[in-house]
Amino acid sequence: MTVSLPEAFIRNIRQDIPGDADALFSVLDGTPPVSVRWNPYKTQSPAEGIPVAWCRYGRYLPERPSFTTDPLFHAGAYYVQEASSMFVEHLLRSTTEPEGARILDLCAAPGGKATLYSTLAGGDGIVIANEVIRSRALILADNIRKWGIGNTMVTNNDPAHFAGLGEWFDAVAIDAPCSGEGMFRKSPEARGEWSEANVRLCAARQRRIVSDAWAALRPGGVLIYSTCTFNRTEDEENVRWIAEELGGEDAGAMVPPDWGIEEKSLRKLSAIVLGKRVSKAQRLSNWEAATLTDKQQLYAATDAWVCTRIYEQLLRTPKKPIRK
Repeated sequence: MTVSLPEAFIRNIRQDIPGDADALFSVLDGTPPVSVRWNPYKTQSPAEGIPVAWCRYGRYLPERPSFTTDPLFHAGAYYVQEASSMFVEHLLRSTTEPEGARILDLCAAPGGKATLYSTLAGGDGIVIANEVIRSRALILADNIRKWGIGNTMVTNNDPAHFAGLGEWFDAVAIDAPCSGEGMFRKSPEARGEWSEANVRLCAARQRRIVSDAWAALRPGGVLIYSTCTFNRTEDEENVRWIAEELGGEDAGAMVPPDWGIEEKSLRKLSAIVLGKRVSKAQRLSNWEAATLTDKQQLYAATDAWVCTRIYEQLLRTPKKPIRK
């Protein structure tokens, strides 16, 4: 059954990313690639597949096998997971030391990211994999059990309960319940269920979850906030809210250029041209305020200085002739 993309979704995407909208629509109407993540505690070396650049044990498969008849799948030797979901490994490695870390995966079912965090934390770490819906928590527990590392505890709690632990976790991961626009490629039902009202409902729920969990994160700890949706209400606007209301700062994970993930930012230009990273911690603060803070003024002055240095460096760079 073919279900068209929602008209309001198309309109919003064209407004948010006009230059890339048609490419996104084409991808959403295509067939998703098949990828898996191997369990290094059970399998020494994957037999086949193209490596996923941002995940050490991720592999793209040439075709979709029959997973349900594969004993290795049922034994927890690998997890079937979209490569985009594996990107959290890069974020965690770029912002903290995952081995031996205390990690809270707050919306963990069915267990894809939780098993990844379990692998990264290793034998000296601990992962609390939480799921508020009991039926989904049972599925999560089964997948954690099959993964078999032994450093993960499954809980069935409301996010607010974790504030009582104090500032205990090195990392809190929130793969927040969302409007599911990223599911449009493989789920006609997701297209039919989407609405702008649900986007607003999800955004409000996401803020409550983050707010409840914030007290459990240690000072200097890392919050990984992710969704499988594209709209600004649930993504950029919520991240801005985290910065303004909770005091979060952009951790600044860089993306290597050969990954094919285009980053259009001054930070990227500075890294390429000057070989220096620029802090963007104030990027998400409130720039509409009547009076800017000292940190915001320094941030703006730094951006202007960096732009000048990039311009001067480019002027000094020898021009290469263009050949046909």
